[in-house]
Parts: sequence; C-alpha cells; structure tokens
Amino acid sequence: MNKVRTIASLPLDGGLLCLDFVNTVQTRKKTPSHEYLADYATFLDWCIKVEIVSEDEKRELALLSDASPRNTQVAFQHILQVRDNFYSLFSQKAAGTSVDQSTLDKFNTLVSQALSHIGFANHKDGLKQVWLNMGEDLASPLWKVVKSAYDILTSADAKYIKECSACGWLFLDKTRSHTRRWCNPLECGSTDKAIRYYYKRKAAEGPQPKNLK
Repeated sequence: MNKVRTIASLPLDGGLLCLDFVNTVQTRKKTPSHEYLADYATFLDWCIKVEIVSEDEKRELALLSDASPRNTQVAFQHILQVRDNFYSLFSQKAAGTSVDQSTLDKFNTLVSQALSHIGFANHKDGLKQVWLNMGEDLASPLWKVVKSAYDILTSADAKYIKECSACGWLFLDKTRSHTRRWCNPLECGSTDKAIRYYYKRKAAEGPQPKNLK
C-alpha cells in the first residue's frame, strides 16, 4: 500500500528550520518526487507544523491570500524559488564544494531582505526581538526560515550539514561522532542497507546461466 504523504505526516528530520523547509520535496534522488507544498494553503499548514506562525497569523495570511489570488500565486512561486536556492546552497555546502556565485548572490539578497524586518519592542523584561510587518506580506513566514539559514551558516556547526545519500534530504548531523549518513536511519538507512546487501549478494552469486529453450 502506498504511503499517504501530507504535511501532517511529513517528518522533520532536518534538525533545523531551514533544512526542514528544503525537505518539503520527497525525494530529490529519483523520480517521481512528491511535492508537499502543493499550494499556498499547504505552505501555511507547514508553517503551523514548524511553529513559525500562530493560528491567528495563519488566519490573517489566509484572508490576505483570498483577497488577492494573483499576489498569492506570485508569493507562492517565490516560496518555491527560495526553497530551490536553499537546496542548491546547502547541497553544495554538504558536498564540501564552493557555492556557485549565482546561488550565493540570490541567497545574499534573501538574507538582506529578511533581516531588514527584525526590530525590537519593549517588553516587561526589557527589549524583545520582534518581526516587523508580519502578516502584511504573504511570504513573511519565510523571513524566519531565512534567519534560520543565516544562523547556521554563521555557526561552527555549519560543517555538519549533510545530504542523505538515499533520498537527498538535508540534515544537521548532531551525532557525537558526526558519522551519520542518512536523514532517518530507520527509513533511508534501512532501505539503503537493503539495496547494498541485494547487490552485494548478486555480485557474489555471479552471472546467472541463460535458460536454454
């Protein structure tokens, strides 16, 4: 029986908000792939799942979306383009290669735009960081995703970003030995081991004789 893939069933194996965002495609290693973000509404569902918008903020953005289908389509295409940019950047980073300049230029623009929406407001314990104008821009939840990418790339842990050898999902290797190979050892790990065992056994058996008629 085919597995039903929905936002609710989507695993969060990336270990970081920005990597979980990239991992809303299943899979990047073979076709056909499954698109978890089918439309703007499912993007909002994902935002709720990863807790970057509240229910009230989701309702405000949904109303804004309903009022302007054209702007919604533009925003949604932007969301998918950001995801592609993130995959390109982090995949190259995981491979240990230099990030191509085009990808880097687009990412730098995203960072500049997102961080410009960070401000501060008075709080009972002092000043508190806030996001300015959230709810006025259909793509505003992406600002927090971009901030997540900025945070990891300015961290020493950036070198532990890896790409799953089985499905292409990205993840932060938090194991003590930093030898993790798969996004999920129980899913991709088991599948990958089974495939390698199959081909190892076939190789050991040698070529099979042809049936004679």
